[in-house]
Amino acid sequence: MKAHEWDRMTMAVVACALANDGEGAAALLEPLDARDVSHIAVRLAAMAAEALLLEADAAGVDRAELLGRWQAHILAHEARTAD
Repeated sequence: MKAHEWDRMTMAVVACALANDGEGAAALLEPLDARDVSHIAVRLAAMAAEALLLEADAAGVDRAELLGRWQAHILAHEARTAD
């Protein structure tokens, strides 16, 4: 898979995540080999990290404090969506 294809697939996975469609994201990733899925996972992590740092800077908040908030949001999301 070429870089532009990883970008396109990454954006599709983000769209599924924003729609809370884990099944859709899984269906997109299922036919890919492990290497391609790894590339997409790294791109998603980089996007999340960049957004976190931009939010910290925009809010004038200490990055460590914002990281704690982000972790709290992740835990709250997991608690809401736990089966």
